[in-house]
Amino acid sequence: MKSLRPVLYTFLCLLFFSCHEEMNDELSLEESLEMLIIGQWSITDFTSENATLSDNTLENKSAIAVKNTGSDYDLVLDFKENPKQLIATGDFSITMTGTEENQPFSNTYKCSDFLDKLLLGDWGILNSNLYLSKEELHATILIQELTTETLKLSVNVDQDIEQEGKLVHLNTVFCLTFTRKL
Repeated sequence: MKSLRPVLYTFLCLLFFSCHEEMNDELSLEESLEMLIIGQWSITDFTSENATLSDNTLENKSAIAVKNTGSDYDLVLDFKENPKQLIATGDFSITMTGTEENQPFSNTYKCSDFLDKLLLGDWGILNSNLYLSKEELHATILIQELTTETLKLSVNVDQDIEQEGKLVHLNTVFCLTFTRKL
């Protein structure tokens, strides 16, 4: 029994140090991502995935697929270092197209109609996610790619919007691509 104790202690020490090293690696990765994201980023592209509009009124329960495209890009994200604050300025247009009851439609919105309150506040990075917090609003945004020159974000959108005078529900993932502003 005494001969098992040194083996058990050795095993526990190795386990502790390997977990500690793994945690340090994760922390250093997050710290390096945080250092990489600091600065100003200008939007260069916008798409959406799996976009649907739902009308959930009692008389009409339906969902239609829509396509969202971007234009008039003028949005800049500014990630400040100390304190960690995100400030968004500018905007861009989102054109939503689809067909409802065999009639094509096209509506133009501003990005701020969807993300106005989201792209502000305190920020941090954990597990390739950008965490934003401001007062009672807390959000998680997936970082698809982050290099010295490119930032790609995926934002889940699940909200009511006004379309042609009626309230409908939009469910989609906005994909935003930014380049570092010089």
